[in-house]
Amino acid sequence: MMVCSGAVTALGPRRLSSVQWNRDGCHGFDVLASEDVPTLHEGMIRRALLRGALVCKDIDELNDALNRQLWQIGYRASVQSDPVSRSILIEVSKSLS
Repeated sequence: MMVCSGAVTALGPRRLSSVQWNRDGCHGFDVLASEDVPTLHEGMIRRALLRGALVCKDIDELNDALNRQLWQIGYRASVQSDPVSRSILIEVSKSLS
């Protein structure tokens, strides 16, 4: 069921464009947006992810840096990384506050 609250939402999580991040042995990270994220906010979220990624030197800093940027616009990130493949998945959803 799609809920309209002034902005278009999508059914289920959806993949957003990847963010390049050539640090700590990684080449970037994939981004998923939960269904509570309006499609109209994708550009704003991407810019926040880019700003957060710029200040990070390693994966350990990534969670805090991305959440600092996303919190300002009402979202939060869950960072999942695989140390073997060096892949990173960021899941963005509405902030609980």
